[in-house]
Amino acid sequence: MLHTRRVSSTMSHPKRISSQSWKELGISTRPLAPAYRRRFQQRPLYFLLGIALVLYLLYTQRSSNRISSEDGRSRTWVQYEAALGLGSSQKTLPCRSLPGAEDVLVVLKTGSTELEDKLPVHLTTTLRCYPNYMIFSDYEEDFRGEHIYDALEFVDPKIQETHEDFELWRRLRNAGGRSALLPSERSGPVSTPPGATGKKSNPGWKLDKWKFLPMMNRTLYEHPDKKWYIFVETDTYIMWQTALNYLAALDHKQPIYMGGQVWIGEILFAHGGTGFAVSAPALRQVVERFQNHQKEYEAFTHWHWAGDCVLGKAMKEAGAPLMGVWPIWQADGIGDMHYRRDEGGLRLWCMPSVSYHHLTPVQVESMWTWEQEWMAKTKDPRAIVHHRDVYNQYVLPRITAPKQNWNNHADEDQGPVNSLDECRAICTALPACVQYALSLDLRCMTTARANLGEWSRGIDSGWIHDRMVDFHDNATLCKKERNWITRGVAKQQFVHEIAPQVLH
Repeated sequence: MLHTRRVSSTMSHPKRISSQSWKELGISTRPLAPAYRRRFQQRPLYFLLGIALVLYLLYTQRSSNRISSEDGRSRTWVQYEAALGLGSSQKTLPCRSLPGAEDVLVVLKTGSTELEDKLPVHLTTTLRCYPNYMIFSDYEEDFRGEHIYDALEFVDPKIQETHEDFELWRRLRNAGGRSALLPSERSGPVSTPPGATGKKSNPGWKLDKWKFLPMMNRTLYEHPDKKWYIFVETDTYIMWQTALNYLAALDHKQPIYMGGQVWIGEILFAHGGTGFAVSAPALRQVVERFQNHQKEYEAFTHWHWAGDCVLGKAMKEAGAPLMGVWPIWQADGIGDMHYRRDEGGLRLWCMPSVSYHHLTPVQVESMWTWEQEWMAKTKDPRAIVHHRDVYNQYVLPRITAPKQNWNNHADEDQGPVNSLDECRAICTALPACVQYALSLDLRCMTTARANLGEWSRGIDSGWIHDRMVDFHDNATLCKKERNWITRGVAKQQFVHEIAPQVLH
């Protein structure tokens, strides 16, 4: 039995129930951030410890407010905002005053095994842009001033107490938090793509599939009055201004569930790491469906391995089938794109760019900084970013010289060589080659696929810059400026009908 109130499909939004009713249901009504009071003892030792603590906090705060760029340089937020001609107020950031932002709630899903490595960058970048957001994990806590909700709080108690997937969940509670984690269970800052059926040996991954539907339920309870809800993960990056323009072109009164489409068996769903958006009617419908059929969905989750697939099934059964919107929302990382990809007549190159996946904290920070600079330069809240713009304005300036410890994903083996320069000569002799790399075993790798790449120990990479520029300049011209995928729920005339495509 679900321990929260039901939502009627005839209601414009769910009503909040009283604190007494919460207690009757066995739900805690304690404040989100419990207060701890300690008696101050005026002793010299305590006084010195207090001074030391203040100095430490000032130092760590200063350290956390620095931007580290890819070349190792750093600058303070004050310097960054001054460079853009901004004041000291957070509201002066370009991303803080965008039309429609107040109508959107961003929901960030993380987990205890990755939180410490991947959440902090969002606290100083992306979350500064969102007027409304929630953070979910598998353990309720306060982290650096932010409240983290337990997405699994209202899963059936028997499952919580006995299911093998919840071993970590129980351990976190018994130990009082993330101190229960083994070093091998911590994710580190780099996201490793899962295998065909996920990361079954990872305890955090086992819990993750159980979060999606309960997370929808708690989100609606806490914020029933928003028009749109965007769900992301810590290695997702959302082009905020472009995303808001996309949502503005859609009818939020319709039950819309949209994202990068993926099939598992007969179920079509939005890939979670890509990010996805849900309108208020769709959220209400899926929450009502979940509340009425919680046992069935938990049984389905038990044998399935992908929580985003479970959500897709529930959405369809609730009357909000997926609107696939690849390649506007897409699952590749900024360093490993397929810019010439064409699926069902949709050319990635020509489409607006909303999302990226598998980003490291350094990449999140880098893309956020670039997007702020782009917004400050355009000074037009209706301007949108296309994939071709990201290539031209973000990628090209970063590949002017070879990089050590960098993998640009050149994958055509040209044989052994003695140096990166020798590999460049081989690439130059191949008319279609645009970039090259020296592998760990000193083999020359080349490719005609233009890409930025990312940090990788032991691999050196280079680009033939004029050919990378030609890759942009020689691309077939794009016909439409705002090629939104809307499937008949548009408020504007940017309709592009497609059949669902499998996201590889």
